[in-house]
Amino acid sequence: MPDKPRVVFLSNIYDQHYHDVRGEKIEPCLTIACRRDMFRCLAAAASLELVVLSSPPKALERRSGKWLPAVETQFAGFRQLFCAIWDVPKLRIPLAWFYYARHVLRHVHDGDVVVIDNYEFLYIVAARLLRRFRRVKFVLAYLDGKHLIDRSIWRVLSGLAEKWGRPLLNGAVLSTPPLGEHLPATLPKVVLPGPGFILRNPDTALRQPEGEVRFLYAGSLDATRGVDLLLAALALLPESGWHLDLAGAGALKGQVVQAAQDQRWREMVTFHPPMASTSAAYQQLLASAHVGLNCQRKSDPISAVTFPTKVFAYLSAGLLVISSQASSVATVCGKGCFYYVEETPESLAAAMREVIQHYAAIRDRLDVSEACQRYSIEASADRVRQMFQRMGVVK
Repeated sequence: MPDKPRVVFLSNIYDQHYHDVRGEKIEPCLTIACRRDMFRCLAAAASLELVVLSSPPKALERRSGKWLPAVETQFAGFRQLFCAIWDVPKLRIPLAWFYYARHVLRHVHDGDVVVIDNYEFLYIVAARLLRRFRRVKFVLAYLDGKHLIDRSIWRVLSGLAEKWGRPLLNGAVLSTPPLGEHLPATLPKVVLPGPGFILRNPDTALRQPEGEVRFLYAGSLDATRGVDLLLAALALLPESGWHLDLAGAGALKGQVVQAAQDQRWREMVTFHPPMASTSAAYQQLLASAHVGLNCQRKSDPISAVTFPTKVFAYLSAGLLVISSQASSVATVCGKGCFYYVEETPESLAAAMREVIQHYAAIRDRLDVSEACQRYSIEASADRVRQMFQRMGVVK
């Protein structure tokens, strides 16, 4: 009797379970919540078991080669299988192509739905092998189109991955609507921004500040995300009545740390190192904030190929959100956010000042209910199920 079909996700995501098994230092993974909720959505949409197939991440400190045996663990409650590999510096990437492809071929069965986490060369090599030996359907989880704007040497591999991977596809999950323009018009698609999900009751009241309004920016500290605009806006804010927490890492970290130490804002600006979205420290930051900031530049090419998941994290935590109109945020969230238009410190500061002075009035003017309902895990699973039906995966 054939095995029951499953959703098999090709992704190198990992959480604390794998940290504990690995037994050596590896980089913290900052997108745990995003993938966790997406897996839940896909499993619910197909009403099938979901399995994650992964290649081990590199060690942070070890510089010598080491044999890493195959490991079974869990990611957010889902079964996760890591392939065995000779983890040899400078050779680990090409070795991973071989070991991971063999791993995927071993664990994928006829009838499975194979979801590819972006146009990563590692996954496409495995998918091309599967096409020859297994009867499966492929879905592209197009969560990040950065390879479309990459100008480094890695663009060559990404270009090959896209060229070889696109003919395999039977469906696609898009993190932002413009990514659909890079896929065949007839391919079944569904938009799951980020992908993120708004995990709260739309009728939940926003927290009312008592005293100062606490702003939160969590993410990459760089000019692409408008962090330089945010730092320049500090001088245009009132002398009191607000506090800003900035968490993350990036090219502007030094300027952020300097601002937090500046005598003008020492009591009002706090820097925090990057933290996983599922960590207690991050949840505490969200719980203490009133306003979430998304300052991403609409003019930056990255805004055409990504969606800032921080927006959904803020909305899920019940924060009022100040956002630019980059990355289709206004299209996705509608009246759920308070937008500023010009990409200038003055425009951003004006929005922040208005929230400081008229928080309650702005809160009452916003309506996040439509976005909450459309981008809950349950509603998103319904839309993914419709895509699966068009693909012939479910009835």
